[in-house]
Amino acid sequence: MKKKSLLFLFMSVLLLMVACSEADQGSGDDVEQDDSASNGETTIRVAWWGNQERHDMTLEAIELFESINPDIKVQPEYTGWDGYWERLNTQAAGNNLPDVIAMDNSYLNEYNSNDLLVDLAPLINDGSINLADVDDVYQEINHDGDRVLAVASGANALALVYNVEMLEEYGVNLGPGYTYEDLYQINLKIKQAKEEAGEEYLGYDFANAEYELFNNYARQNGMSFYNAEGNGLGFEESTLVEYFEWVQSMVVDGAAPSHDIMMSYIEGGNSMVQEGTSAMQTAASNQIIGIAQGTEYELDLAILPSLDGQHANFIRPSMSFSITQHSQHQEAAAKFIDFMTNNLEANEILQAERGVPISAAVREHLSDKVPESVQKTFDFLELVADYTTEADPIAPPGETEVRGAFSRIIESLKYDQITPEEAASQFIQQAEAVLN
Repeated sequence: MKKKSLLFLFMSVLLLMVACSEADQGSGDDVEQDDSASNGETTIRVAWWGNQERHDMTLEAIELFESINPDIKVQPEYTGWDGYWERLNTQAAGNNLPDVIAMDNSYLNEYNSNDLLVDLAPLINDGSINLADVDDVYQEINHDGDRVLAVASGANALALVYNVEMLEEYGVNLGPGYTYEDLYQINLKIKQAKEEAGEEYLGYDFANAEYELFNNYARQNGMSFYNAEGNGLGFEESTLVEYFEWVQSMVVDGAAPSHDIMMSYIEGGNSMVQEGTSAMQTAASNQIIGIAQGTEYELDLAILPSLDGQHANFIRPSMSFSITQHSQHQEAAAKFIDFMTNNLEANEILQAERGVPISAAVREHLSDKVPESVQKTFDFLELVADYTTEADPIAPPGETEVRGAFSRIIESLKYDQITPEEAASQFIQQAEAVLN
């Protein structure tokens, strides 16, 4: 079935959700306001999601922005991930989106298809948003043809976070070139040795990122998750069967933990790598920062496994900033995005918490001012750049539903309730029903 417009999908529950969304806000009221104050200030609303650390850093950066731009006042609107998109949907239905919104790529095309985002290309071309120090690889995924839908506020790449000491102890090298079969064998080897020593070892932690890993696997086979038109899948069923066979064997044979154990760690905010019951996990590269804060183990980042010598990872926005069509102050909104992208003092405050800064000048400036775990994310993206292939187009509207279907199928597969062939067939049917 076709994806319904955000504007119509949430109109029926607008009145109920407005109350909830206002309660979620970290600051300010989600109401219409006169943005031209008597003192000549322009007020722009800026929305983002995150934890308290991100909120505090961003609020401090906003204070700096306002001191540099005394004619612009920023009204912050922030919450956690869970309530963020619900609130934006409510605001979209009421034609009251903030001027600047933090954007995740899984939602980017959805908002674009509903004509909610401003094309930033003119603002970039006239220098309002200066991307002179930004390599194309950090921005290309935010393009829709010649249109620019967002500016990355940080970049990352899918990675393996691993325990340096544990892998050295067992003679394991995760340098570029190791394979999916190697991951299987390595984790069985460590599990056997640990259990013989009376220690617990749970195996490779997928960390609920099987969807992202398959995206990479499809690309390694010269395919893509979605077709170029965005109205269907872009891979062969046999490729998905192969991937499902690997995932199922990892769990059933003990090279990875059961689904319920994996989810118990995620829901509890814990990490197997942090506690030493896993040597490695799938992660966005910037996640090493949070994981490292909760453990005494030395951690590092490895690129994803190769397939017949082929690598297909890509650098992607960890999140981005977009300007909405509801904004009456696009010039001021562009100044804010430019400030967050290029201002050195602001980025000292932000500490690359949103991902590796896309400006080369900012990265160089921060290189000796960030913790070791953050510097490792800088180094990792330089490594990944040598093993990337061109990024796929933006995921189509309905991607979140397709992702949900994939997660449900993976759960059944890992419990050995269906065969890889059945899982692939069921997923393709469900995904095509969403996309067509």
